[in-house]
Amino acid sequence: MNKLFQIAVVVFLTASFVITGLAQKQKSKDDYIKEISTLSNTKKPEDLEKAYELSKEFLAKYPKEKGDIVNKIKDFVQRFRDNQFLVYLDQGKTADAFRLGAELLNENADNSLVTMNLAYGGFMALAKNNDKSFNDQTINYANKTISLLEAGKVPSNFAPFKDKDEATSWMYYILGNIQKDTDIKQAAHNFYLATKLETQIKANSFPYYAIATYYEDIYQKLATEYNTKVKTMSEAESKAQLEKVNKIVDLMLDAYARAVKRAEAENAPQKDEWKKRMADVYKFRKKTDAGFNEFITYINTTELTDPINN
Repeated sequence: MNKLFQIAVVVFLTASFVITGLAQKQKSKDDYIKEISTLSNTKKPEDLEKAYELSKEFLAKYPKEKGDIVNKIKDFVQRFRDNQFLVYLDQGKTADAFRLGAELLNENADNSLVTMNLAYGGFMALAKNNDKSFNDQTINYANKTISLLEAGKVPSNFAPFKDKDEATSWMYYILGNIQKDTDIKQAAHNFYLATKLETQIKANSFPYYAIATYYEDIYQKLATEYNTKVKTMSEAESKAQLEKVNKIVDLMLDAYARAVKRAEAENAPQKDEWKKRMADVYKFRKKTDAGFNEFITYINTTELTDPINN
């Protein structure tokens, strides 16, 4: 991903105010306005930060003040915070971004630009630094973003994503990645949903591999249960249990076929390992190696089944 976009803070206060000297006494309304104007027009980050802090002080001290200048100060505060939120994410200052993002959402709970970027920021903290401290909030923000986008509450732009579909796909992908260690079935379902839209994630191997591991988990449980109880099962019970096992193995092969094809296209480091595992499962199920490559090609012309239904 490219660096997170940064919204330029628009400098709007006129430079017509000339400061002859900052009084040491308590600032008057005009003192605030003059100092904010001067600092905001330098365009230096440190001066913009000072202008922001002074603007907050001014608005807190004169909450009933109205007029064009006051409206511009309020607009400056909003634009600065929006920009700073994205800067924090860009710099990997996830805790600061989550703190400021929460403030923004307190004022507008339906701000999908904020929820979307908080979800992505929390995921990047996990992916880059294995920082799991934001996982619960990230799940909430990803789900909230999906709900907002489905309701038509779209952001002014979708960066760092291309469009609504890509943003939605990424939210499901983020959910799957966080949930795979705690709720593998829900994770598999979200990985499935991430692949339903025509985005880069649909062509990525990992969601399909994650779904295959979900079926691996089910298979191990069913096989253990079968081996434990087979001696006490009737013929009909044994047959029914084996049909369950075979269905899961077929679904596992389906997911592996998609993962292997994409891993080979990506030249992923795991491609040989995944293909060998699939070949072993294929031979176990089919009792032969014949038709293996043709099977991979065929499966990739079919629709993937939602794991939540199996």
